[in-house]
Amino acid sequence: MTPRRVMPLAALVCAIGAGASAPEAEPVDTVRLALVDHGGLAAGRCFSAGFLDLLAYETTIRVSRELDRVALSDVRLFEYPLAILTGEGEVRLNDLERAMLARYLRSGGTMIVSAGCSNPLWAQSMRRELAEALPGATLAPVPREHPVFHAVFEVADLVTTKGRPGTLLGVWVGGRLALVYSPEGLNDTASAGGSCCCCGGDEIRQARFLNANLVAVALTR
Repeated sequence: MTPRRVMPLAALVCAIGAGASAPEAEPVDTVRLALVDHGGLAAGRCFSAGFLDLLAYETTIRVSRELDRVALSDVRLFEYPLAILTGEGEVRLNDLERAMLARYLRSGGTMIVSAGCSNPLWAQSMRRELAEALPGATLAPVPREHPVFHAVFEVADLVTTKGRPGTLLGVWVGGRLALVYSPEGLNDTASAGGSCCCCGGDEIRQARFLNANLVAVALTR
């Protein structure tokens, strides 16, 4: 079922930019998002940017259609309101990366943490790294009444491409949802193009709509 678009957020995002179509040259107020290299590994190349097209078409948010690759240890990370951590296989962050992750979230940044194609090694090891980077923080289920499920698109069901119940956990900082973690993955691999294929794996079916909502929430709260 395709999520139903809801309109109330339009009034909130008008202040961010006017005009949904992408001009040839990006205006200076265009929002850019980061795809984060971490743990000595390049970020997963198969994270679809299709949700950015949805935002550009359905809201007045001026958003770049491409994700910028930035290292977790790079201070440029703080230039981005939302950053994406995704990958496959065992991952281990160094002390600087853990410190930067915590500082980014506490400075107002929002992070999507998504296991590529439900990769269990990455999901489990990243959960361990989050516990080390954010001592005392709790990954808790994101309640269905949260704007993540309703901000721009109404996402009624959280299910995977194989029809299983999906999981969306969050970390709150100062009452704000600062990090969203998905062990199944929000990569929308089938839309990533190239040779990307979640062959035999599983992902959240409505990933692109959830990602669009996450960006809208991050920019308006």
